[in-house]
Amino acid sequence: MRQVIHFISVLLLLSFLFSYNNSNKNDIYPSHPEVTLDDIKEGTLLSESGTEGYYNIIPNLHTNVHIDVSGMVLSATVDQVFTNDSTEPIEAVYVFPLPPNAAVNNMTMIINDRMIQGIVKEKTKAKEVYVKARNEGKRASLTVQERPNIFTNSISNIMPGDTIIVRINYVNEVQYKKGVFSFRHPMVVAPRYITGNTVTGYSGTGWAFDTDVVPDASKITPPVVKPGERSKSSISLSVNLDVGLDIERIESPSHNIKINKKIEGLYDIELDKKYNIPNKDFVLEYTIKKGKEPKAALFVNSINDENYFMLMVMPPNENFNQEINIPKDMIFVIDVSGSMSGLSIKQAKNSLIFAINNLKEIDGFNVIPFAAGFTSLSPKIMPATPENKQSAIEYIKTLHADGGTEALPPLEFAMNMPSYDNKLKMIIFITDGSLGHEQNVINLVKNNLGNSRLFSIGIGSAPNSYLLEKVSREGRGTFTYISNESQVSSKIEKLFKKIEMPVLSSINFKLNGKGELYPNPIPDLFLDEPLIVFGKVDSLNQLSAEFSGKNGSGYFKIDLPVDLNKSQSNPSIGAIWARKKIAAYMDEWHLGDRGVEQKILDIALNHNLVSKFTSFVAVEHKIVNPSDIAQIIPVPVDLPEGWEYHKVFGGLPQLVEKSPTQKMKSPTPKWAPRPQSMKSPTQKIKTQPQTMSSPTQISHIRSARKLLPGTATNMPIYFVFGIGVIFISLVMLIRQRIEYVKKD
Repeated sequence: MRQVIHFISVLLLLSFLFSYNNSNKNDIYPSHPEVTLDDIKEGTLLSESGTEGYYNIIPNLHTNVHIDVSGMVLSATVDQVFTNDSTEPIEAVYVFPLPPNAAVNNMTMIINDRMIQGIVKEKTKAKEVYVKARNEGKRASLTVQERPNIFTNSISNIMPGDTIIVRINYVNEVQYKKGVFSFRHPMVVAPRYITGNTVTGYSGTGWAFDTDVVPDASKITPPVVKPGERSKSSISLSVNLDVGLDIERIESPSHNIKINKKIEGLYDIELDKKYNIPNKDFVLEYTIKKGKEPKAALFVNSINDENYFMLMVMPPNENFNQEINIPKDMIFVIDVSGSMSGLSIKQAKNSLIFAINNLKEIDGFNVIPFAAGFTSLSPKIMPATPENKQSAIEYIKTLHADGGTEALPPLEFAMNMPSYDNKLKMIIFITDGSLGHEQNVINLVKNNLGNSRLFSIGIGSAPNSYLLEKVSREGRGTFTYISNESQVSSKIEKLFKKIEMPVLSSINFKLNGKGELYPNPIPDLFLDEPLIVFGKVDSLNQLSAEFSGKNGSGYFKIDLPVDLNKSQSNPSIGAIWARKKIAAYMDEWHLGDRGVEQKILDIALNHNLVSKFTSFVAVEHKIVNPSDIAQIIPVPVDLPEGWEYHKVFGGLPQLVEKSPTQKMKSPTPKWAPRPQSMKSPTQKIKTQPQTMSSPTQISHIRSARKLLPGTATNMPIYFVFGIGVIFISLVMLIRQRIEYVKKD
């Protein structure tokens, strides 16, 4: 009996030691080590880690993007080429953006001449497959959706000299507004402002800790290279444009491009440089020749006896035949946080000044700048007299960008501000959207908007498209992007024209057969905006539809015969429809209905899509790293063009002294001086010394990580159980010895 107990005790002790030695192997992102110059044996690009004498290895990454545009649908191939030019195996972790409405429907890992097809799985199962392959020394890749517009690629066991390509495919619709088509492909995840009361952990590889308000903060904040440094990343991009229409002009407000016209309506487009810094969104706009603008378009797709369509219809002009000369109250909520420094704040102020100058005397207005706190030009809405407008412009000129991005209090203040004389209240939200608590902002607008409308204006080189588009839809308004200063006057003028014209509301779209349509409900339509509907139907034969709603004159109804002879077949329609259905279910999920998770999972698996609950994983079934030792290397990103590093990361609180449950204080926001000549009194409404986790400098992460508890291992259980059995065996051994002595 004694020998059996001793044997069990030894086994449990060995189990404890083994579990302790492997306690980090179940974590997908264990702490990435730093190296000294003595560790480097050949030319390797390094960045300062913030610990004296230590550096971070920067992996070589080149991204090649090719976009095929056919009609109103685009399909993109994104090749991320990872090269390990160090002397050690690495695991690369790259946080990257994609369009918020894109349907990511394929991932392939390419190693030399071998193509390994990614498989979409439930998220936790995909992670388990990846971690198992990584720990076995195999090459593997994992594509995860963090947010609708932020994704992470993890590539394990990239050996010295290896080049591995992770190919991602996505499909999306092209935006269209009366003669002008456009689309944008984001290239960089801009730093997000992270708010919260307590630190809850560190689940990713970013510069921020997870908080109670932003629980995935460390997954959406990739490390950013410091001033004077460059990431080892580059990007090239090409477009095959096939619209089948006469094009008058092709331009990119974001990049210099080269255009090669093949035939009418068919063009090859590429960036004028082969290697570009991935630090701003690529935007392409092309205008159709006058009189050739499409009035309607139909795209169809049938897969496994399931039929899908995309219908675009421009409402007749008679629905917008007169301006509405109704007084309006315009409340401008302008972001003056640190991320808006540089070119962004200049664009924002110019946009706001242009808007103020276009107000009519029958209108009212107010200006609410915000950062970590907010102020108000006036305690109430002011009449748009020439004197008040001029005073407001002088006030706007004094604003400067600094501090955090606490958007909730100023938006709530604007929505609750009373509007007098039954005027229409319009809230203009001017921001780059660089904050981590997007859903809180969306929920605020959804629950507090009342009879107002909210229009967002996206500013800067890398705006948060997901937040801006979503909050505009919930606000029953539209979104406008301003990529550079030359667009300010034209974009704001178009926005004001939309506001002045009638709106098509209470829109209803009926099919003659059974169908599942998205978006549902259909949002209000403004001037120059088409009706776009995606549907799944039992049959595509003899389809007809009815489009009805309210305009400035009353109710309208339009019959829409769907002519299949004039339709175009496109294999991407089903995937885009599925993505929109998932987005609709995600709205319910965010409202607390967790029962839709299985529905989202079923749709994503059926249509081979990445979602919040599904991921792609690819594994090469070959052990290339028997030692199972690889440095975890987060791929750093460049700061978006026009941003100022010290305004985003400089002068922030040190978190290394805090425990994960301690509260953190924000820096005191700096505010521009307020003019004294204001006719209506200027009043500081509210300044919030928020408790938050501000963007912490990368150099503090290494020390701070030591404060975080180990997770996801059975080591404590083995330890306690093993010690307990050893103690029992010792007691029994002593007892046996005592009995043996008594017998003698």
